[in-house]
Formats: sequence, structure tokens, C-alpha cells
Amino acid sequence: MDIRIANIKDIEKILSLENQMFELHLKERPDWFKNTLDYNKNYDIIKNIIGNNNEEIFIAEDNNILIGLCIITIHNINNHHVFHDMKVIEIEDLIVDIQYRKKDIGKKLFEKIKIYAKEINAKFIELSTWEFNKNAKEFYEHLGMKTKMVKMEIRVE
Repeated sequence: MDIRIANIKDIEKILSLENQMFELHLKERPDWFKNTLDYNKNYDIIKNIIGNNNEEIFIAEDNNILIGLCIITIHNINNHHVFHDMKVIEIEDLIVDIQYRKKDIGKKLFEKIKIYAKEINAKFIELSTWEFNKNAKEFYEHLGMKTKMVKMEIRVE
């Protein structure tokens, strides 16, 4: 398995994996997620991430088959009135193809992000996960991540 930074040729495969994640979220939270995917818009979103200085997509491949990906955003906090100046990586998506789960691919992607964070002098790696996604929460805790804050909601009828 190889992990590398994505390029334009990878967009179709990336969208296929993103769709797996979308289906899970749509099933669990149809109150938040629309039951439509705009392929062209999603294509453009991924295309704009590739080559952006503050975003990156790392992909895991096995024999030229995309088996996992991690999309990150780099936040530079400077001259904030409360926070110290720092660089923070936010994991937007970390997805492993359903056929390849439980084979340490997600762990290896995460480790690659940690190495990258050190290379760019980031101080923290952060992410958000939905409360319903118990597997993701357990996975991230197993990797050493701790809850920093909790975002709560109430439905207003």
C-alpha cells in the first residue's frame, strides 16, 4: 500500500469513496443531509482542493486501487485576541473503502497526517465526527485523540 498526495486524475475515485461516506450520513441524519448529490459540484469541490495551499488530499492505494483517503485543511491562527499563534490541521474526511476496513489503512493514513503535521510545524490535529458514528469515535480514540469540546443541538419544532 502506498500513501500519496492526490492529483486531478484521482478525482473520480475520490468521489466514489466520498459517496460511501455520504450514504452513511444520509441514512443516519436525513434531517441534515439532502438526498441529492450534485456530481458536477462535488467534482469542482474536489478539483479546487487539489493544489490549494491550505488543503490537501492524501490517498491510500493498493495496486492502483483507491482504498482510503484523508482530506485536510490547514488553519493558520495569527494575531487572534484569545488564542496563541499556531498552525492546526483539521481532518475534514478520513474514509476507508468498506471492503478494506479493519486492515490498519485508516491508522496508516492518520500516521501520515501526523508526519505531515510535524513537517509543516502544526501544533494540533483536529476533527469532528457525528455522534451516531460510534465506530469513527472509537477509531479516533484508539489513535490517541481526545475530546476537546462538544457541539450540542436541539431540534426546534
